[in-house]
Amino acid sequence: PHARLVQDITKKSIKHQSDATNQLTSMEESQRLLVERMSISDSVLTRENSLDFHPKNSNWSHFEGCTPALSLDSSKHSLDHLHQLTTVSEEEDDEDFLWSEPPIAARDKHIHEYTDKALQNQMQQSSIDAIRDFNSKIMPSKLIMVRHGQSEGNVDEELYSKIPDNAMRLTKLGWEMARMAGKALREQLPEGETIHFVVSPYTRTVETFHGLASAWCDPQEFNHITNRNKRLKAWYSRLMESGLTWHEDPRIREQDFGNYQDPNIIKKAKRERYKFGTFYYRFPHGESASDVFDRVSTFLDSLWRSFESGRAQNYVLVTHGISIRVFLARYFRYSIDQFNLLANPQNCEMIILAHDGEGRLDLDGRCELELKQRAAAKDYTDGKEEQTNDGDEKSETVIVGYKKYERLRTVPPQHVRPRKVRMCHDDDEAS
Repeated sequence: PHARLVQDITKKSIKHQSDATNQLTSMEESQRLLVERMSISDSVLTRENSLDFHPKNSNWSHFEGCTPALSLDSSKHSLDHLHQLTTVSEEEDDEDFLWSEPPIAARDKHIHEYTDKALQNQMQQSSIDAIRDFNSKIMPSKLIMVRHGQSEGNVDEELYSKIPDNAMRLTKLGWEMARMAGKALREQLPEGETIHFVVSPYTRTVETFHGLASAWCDPQEFNHITNRNKRLKAWYSRLMESGLTWHEDPRIREQDFGNYQDPNIIKKAKRERYKFGTFYYRFPHGESASDVFDRVSTFLDSLWRSFESGRAQNYVLVTHGISIRVFLARYFRYSIDQFNLLANPQNCEMIILAHDGEGRLDLDGRCELELKQRAAAKDYTDGKEEQTNDGDEKSETVIVGYKKYERLRTVPPQHVRPRKVRMCHDDDEAS
C-alpha cells in the first residue's frame, strides 16, 4: 500500500504539493507529529519512522540521574557532570544540530513524501481522532513487568553445572519476595479491574507468579484438599473468579547461556562480553542480548493483538531481567548505548508502564524491594549455637517493604563502555 501511495503522489503537481505542505505547517504541533506518526504506522507497538531514532526522541528522562551529552566516555564525565553538560538554554540547544529537533520544513517534507492533500485532510478530520480513540480503548490501564524472586542460582552459581537453568526454583527468601511483591502489585492496579499475567515458563518465574497471585487468594486456604491436582485446580478457579487470567510464553524466557553451565567458562565469557559489547556478545551454545531483542519484538506484536482482543484491563509480565530491559528498549526505542546503561532489575523489582489516555504507554516508575540484614534466629538443635565458619553469628535478609522510584536504575559510570564512532577518516578524537 505504501508503494502505491508513493506512486500516486509522484503524479501530483508542484502546486498541489505546496498546498499540502502549507496546510501541515499551519497545523498544531501535536497534530503535525501525530499525522507523521500515522502516515507510515503499522500498530501502536511497531510504529516507526526516521524521527523515532533521532537522539532527542530517545527518552533520556527514563534514566536515573542521567541526561547524557554526546559523549558517554565515563573516564571524562560523571553522571552529574553529564547532566550539567546537557542543561542548556534553548538558544544553545538550537546551535547543537545533533540534539535539536529536525527543522519544520524537513519534517513537512518527510510527511509530504508519504501523503497527498486528500489523505492529509482525511487524517486531520477523522483518522487522527479515530485511531487515537481506538488505541485509547484497547490500551490497558497498566502494563507491569516483574522480575522473578531470588532463585537457587542467584545464591549459588555452581548449581548451573548440574541443574538446568529452566529448572531453578525460588529460595525461601524468593518466595517471601514474591508474596510481598504481590501485595505491592495489587496496590498499583486499579481496584476491580481484570488482570492478565504473561509468564515465562521457567520454574522460578512460574513460582513467582504463584507468589504474586497469593495476594488475591492464598493457596493455603485449600490445604484441606488432600489431592494436590485438585487443590491446584480449586485455587486456580478461585483466582479466575477474582479476575485473574494467565498464560505462559517462552519468548520472554531468560537469555540462553548454554545447557549445563561451567561456572568458570561463564565467568570468562562475561569478561569477554564487556570487551566485545554487552548487546552483541553471544554466549557459547547460547544467545546474545540482540537475540533476545528479536524474540521479544515478536512477542510485542502478539501482545498488541491481545490488547485488541480485550482480554484484560491490566497486564503483568512475570519474566527475567534481560527480557525486561530489551522490552523497554524495543517499546521506547532506546539506542544501544541507552540499553547498555540500564542496570538489571533486582529480584521482584517492578517496572510500571501506564496508559497516557491517548493510546500510548508511558513509564510510571519502578518499585524495588527494601531489604535489610538481621541476626538469624539461633539454632540450638545440636546443643550449640549455630555460627558461621569465621565464628561470627549468622545473619539473614528480611523484607521491610517496597519503595517506588520515578526512573530506571543505571549502571555505575565506570561500567559503561562507550562506542568510538568517527565522523570521518581523520577524526582521531574518537579513537
